[in-house]
Amino acid sequence: MKLNKNWVGGLMVGAFSAMASANALAQVDARFVITGEDAAVNGEMNMINAATAKGIAEACERMAVEHNMGMAIVILDNFGNVVHQHRMDGAARYTAIHTAELKAETARLTRRPSKLRMNAVIQNPASEVREWNLGYFPNAGGLPIWVGNQIIGFVGVGGMNPRPPEWSDEICAHRALEEVIGPQPALVEDLPRN
Repeated sequence: MKLNKNWVGGLMVGAFSAMASANALAQVDARFVITGEDAAVNGEMNMINAATAKGIAEACERMAVEHNMGMAIVILDNFGNVVHQHRMDGAARYTAIHTAELKAETARLTRRPSKLRMNAVIQNPASEVREWNLGYFPNAGGLPIWVGNQIIGFVGVGGMNPRPPEWSDEICAHRALEEVIGPQPALVEDLPRN
């Protein structure tokens, strides 16, 4: 079978064009992710950078102070590595950091807000042991960090006493993300506890 050179050439141009388009769609604003040699070493072009992670933590801390609360925050990259971790002096020492880690990790594992796991337990309390066995922390306060249609990392906030509906760990994380990065998906609805 003899192939038409024009057809093969057109097919190759189309394939390269599709790859270039997909690559352009996959890249996010360079202000928020690691770039250049650092990105090449990691093999990841859409991973949150340290400056953005620190900015998110500082914004959340400022808001916690405004609400007269202490908190801890953990920000993970796409692979689950800690990019930034901070505990305010007034936050519960171990529990604040540990719950922030668990919330961020739950968001990373599910690529969804950790509140979805909490809502599952509220709807079916018998599922709580299953959630823990799967490695999830069924509590609100963990969120994916979105830039456009890409997740660049995960945030978990712990240690604050919630005052629904005006304030919680999750609200602090969400508002900090929107302040530093821009629009984020809407927060998951709170389900009433039994």
